[in-house]
Amino acid sequence: MTKVNSVTVAAATYGVLPRISGWIQSVWNNLEPNITPKVLVVDDGTPDVDTVKKRAEYCRKFNVQFFHNETNLGIPATWNRIFREAQTDLVVCFNDDIRLLAPGWLSRLIYVFEHNDMIGGVGLPLVQEMGFKYDDPRWDGDVGKVGAAVGAAFAMMPNVLFQVENPDGSFGFWEALKSFHEEIAAGFRLSQLGYYSLMLPWPPCHHQGGATFQANPELIWMNLPDYLTMDEFSNYARAVPWYIPEYEERYSQGIVDRMMASRAMFCKYWDILDSERMQTIPNQGLIDCFAEPQRKIHEMVVTPLPKKEIMWLDRQGQERKSVI
Repeated sequence: MTKVNSVTVAAATYGVLPRISGWIQSVWNNLEPNITPKVLVVDDGTPDVDTVKKRAEYCRKFNVQFFHNETNLGIPATWNRIFREAQTDLVVCFNDDIRLLAPGWLSRLIYVFEHNDMIGGVGLPLVQEMGFKYDDPRWDGDVGKVGAAVGAAFAMMPNVLFQVENPDGSFGFWEALKSFHEEIAAGFRLSQLGYYSLMLPWPPCHHQGGATFQANPELIWMNLPDYLTMDEFSNYARAVPWYIPEYEERYSQGIVDRMMASRAMFCKYWDILDSERMQTIPNQGLIDCFAEPQRKIHEMVVTPLPKKEIMWLDRQGQERKSVI
């Protein structure tokens, strides 16, 4: 258990301004009066100079620290920069398409880290629709153990995150993954180090999934990563349900789609590519390990963690104890 003396609330962004401006307003509008975090934004290499200038000016206007990557580095590298630049005990990291919907999220996150030890990531629940019901019984559920807190809205301590060393030499989030599985890879590695990742039941955030890629199709592509051979990548890509045959022309040029490459690297790291694709997993039945590798890995590294009592605050702000 650690006293959280300082907190950074942060988001990575790319492209047009409105997504991050909406996130900034939702943060300031849903803070509790007794908590004043540092707020930080990292632009991951938006190429339009005028947009970057306007974003920097907007951040200054609303007391938000602003940083700009000279080129697009991808999600995990930008998250790592956020955790380095923060220089605080705790970082709460969001996608720029997240909108906070109710106060109490920050005090509940802080409480978990101050009242429990060996905590990895802690996430907030997501909703895809703005008109959600405040009286939905799911918000009164229990805290849950997960392999990784949801990547769109999670908290983590930098001194815990940077214990993770990755195949590309990066620490924290595996930077070569670029655009997929980055939070799961870190969460599973932290589980191997004995840390527990959690999801809280309240309060939820609104999330418009996939907004960045929809608005910026240039982010789809990358050169084949050094971690993979083209045969490994191609064999994996052609086997999974989301294979797009029209991409083969780019594959022949050594250019691959980021999400597919990240999935393939993730599978290679955990030896999925060299094992039986269809496997029976305890308590889950027969699964396609190429399509859902996280289900097998969760059984390997998260399920064996000993039961642990977790202290947390429920929707009413009451202290709860749960065994996970």
